[in-house]
Amino acid sequence: MMIKRFAVLGIAMAAACGGSGSSGPAAVESEPAARAATPRPGASLYDRLGGQPAVKAVVGEFVARLAADPRVKFRFANSDVPALTADLVDFVCAAAGGPCKYKGREMDVLHASMQVTEEEWDATVEALVGALDEFKVGMAEKHEVLGAIGSTKQDIVAPPTERPAGEELVRIRAARGDLGRYGKRAEMMGAAFTALEHGQRSYAEQLFSMVENWLGPQRMTDVAPLFRQGGPPRITATPVVMAADTPPQPKGAVGDSDDDEKPRPEKATLSGTLQLGGGAAGGAFGVVMLTPVGGKGKRRTAKHRVIEQRGREFAPRLMAVPVGSTVAFPNFDGIYHNVFSRSDARPFDLGIFKNGQSREVEFDREGIVRVGCNLHANMSASIIVVSAPHYAVTDGDGKFRFRSLRPGPYTLRAWTERSAEPVSKRIEIAAGANQVDVDADGSVKPGPGTDKFGAPRGAGH
Repeated sequence: MMIKRFAVLGIAMAAACGGSGSSGPAAVESEPAARAATPRPGASLYDRLGGQPAVKAVVGEFVARLAADPRVKFRFANSDVPALTADLVDFVCAAAGGPCKYKGREMDVLHASMQVTEEEWDATVEALVGALDEFKVGMAEKHEVLGAIGSTKQDIVAPPTERPAGEELVRIRAARGDLGRYGKRAEMMGAAFTALEHGQRSYAEQLFSMVENWLGPQRMTDVAPLFRQGGPPRITATPVVMAADTPPQPKGAVGDSDDDEKPRPEKATLSGTLQLGGGAAGGAFGVVMLTPVGGKGKRRTAKHRVIEQRGREFAPRLMAVPVGSTVAFPNFDGIYHNVFSRSDARPFDLGIFKNGQSREVEFDREGIVRVGCNLHANMSASIIVVSAPHYAVTDGDGKFRFRSLRPGPYTLRAWTERSAEPVSKRIEIAAGANQVDVDADGSVKPGPGTDKFGAPRGAGH
C-alpha cells in the first residue's frame, strides 16, 4: 500500500533538523482538538481514519505528547512547531491516500546524523499509540499505521557505535551531578548530559550550546570541554547583527577574478567546459584557475564575501576567493544553524546563532573547504581558496569563461565541489578566442561526509 513511506515518527523526530522559526519545547501547546470524525468505509486509510479533521486531531495530540516526554522533548528545541505540525498533517494525509501533498524532505535527509536511539524510538511510538487511542482510531487502522511505522525503523534508528567509557564517562557523570547550577535550564542540561553519555555528541553539544547562549559562556567554561572535544577549532567572536533587509545572495557559484577586479584589456579569451568523470557536470559547480608558466602573474587582493543561511540552505553554494579573504556567514533563519568545516585547508566551528547574526572566517591557505551545518545535514557549500592570478567559476553545466588573458603558456587547475583533488594540465593560449574542455574527478559526494565530530552522516550526504 502507498502507506509504506508513512513515517510519522520520522517527520516528528526530524524536528531536530529545524523549521522556519524557533519556538522551543515550552511553546509546544496544542489547542483542544475536535474529536476525530467517525470513520466511514472507504478504499483509503485516509477515509477510514475519518478524513482531514481526524488527521489534524491525531497529529495535534501526537505532537503534544512528544513535547511533554523528557526522552524526546528537546528534539523540538530548534523547531518551528506549528510548521512541523502542518508538515505532519500533510504527510499523514498524503501517505494515507488523502488529497494533501507533502513537500518536506525525504527520510534519509531528515535523519542524517541524528543518531536516533531505541529509547527515542520507543518514546515516539508510545506517543503515537496514545494519540490514536485518545481519538479511538479503529483497531485495524491503528495496526496498519503502526505496522507501516515499524517498517521504517531500520532507516531511522541509528544510535552511535561508540559511547564514552572509562575516565571520560566518570568525568561526564561527575559534572552532571550539579544540575541545579543551571536553574531553569537544568532539565535541558540533563538531556545534554544524557545524550553525551549515549554518544550523541552533536545533539549533546547542540543542547549545551543553547544553554550556554542563555546563561553566558562564563558559567559553562568548566564543562565546555566535555561537549566540545573532538570538534574543529571554535570561533567565539561576538556575532555581528546583519540588517534584516539584507538582500539574498545568489544561489549558484560566484567568484570570477574578472568580476572581482576589472582586468586590463588583453588579446586572448578562453572558454570551455568542466566535466566530471568524463560526463556532464550534472549540476555540480567548480572553479578553473590559470597561472602563467614561468611567471607568477598578478596577485589578487583578499576579499570580504558572504555565504548566507536562508531557508535552510547556503547561498551561494560554491565560492572562489583569493588567499587571505574573509567570508561572513549570516543566518537569516529564525532557527539555529551551526556552520562548520573539518577540511584541512581551514577547519572551524562557528557555534550556534540565528536571527540575522553572523560570524566570519579568514581563509589563509589554498584548497577546498567543505562547509556544512551541524544541525541540518542537507545543507552544504564549498569554498575554493585560490592563489592563481586568474580564476573563474562554472555554471551548473560546467561552462566557464575568461574574458581577458595574455597569450602564452599556462598551467590550468580545476577543482569542483565533487572532486577530491584538483586536476592540472598545461595549455597554450593563442591570441583571439580559445576553447578547452577539462575532465575533473567527480567521486566526492556533496557536503561534509561527517558531522563536526567526525561521525558519518546519513546516506547521500
